[in-house]
Amino acid sequence: MKKRKYIKRGTWIPMLLGLLLFAAVAVWMVRGVQEAAAVSQREGLRMAEEAVRRAVVSCYALEGVYPATYEDLKAKSGLAIDEEKYKVFYEIFASNIMPSVNVIDLTEVAS
Repeated sequence: MKKRKYIKRGTWIPMLLGLLLFAAVAVWMVRGVQEAAAVSQREGLRMAEEAVRRAVVSCYALEGVYPATYEDLKAKSGLAIDEEKYKVFYEIFASNIMPSVNVIDLTEVAS
């Protein structure tokens, strides 16, 4: 009886498809991690601004006037914001009018 020789045809096609699938999944995962980091960064900024606003309202409720400066606000309310990551702009017009509060993410500005 004669032995048949099998010719291996198309062995590179499944390997190429597997590599393409792996690359697509890797790209998809990297983009997902980047999107999660961006959402986390936006949420941190929102929470920092909300904390400052709550501290301002709390000081007004307790004392009847808004703090004159951001340093006064920190001293009176115990507010703790990561100042290496966020810059707080606190502008007051009068002691009985709510000040303008803006928080900027410094890591976003540097990028």
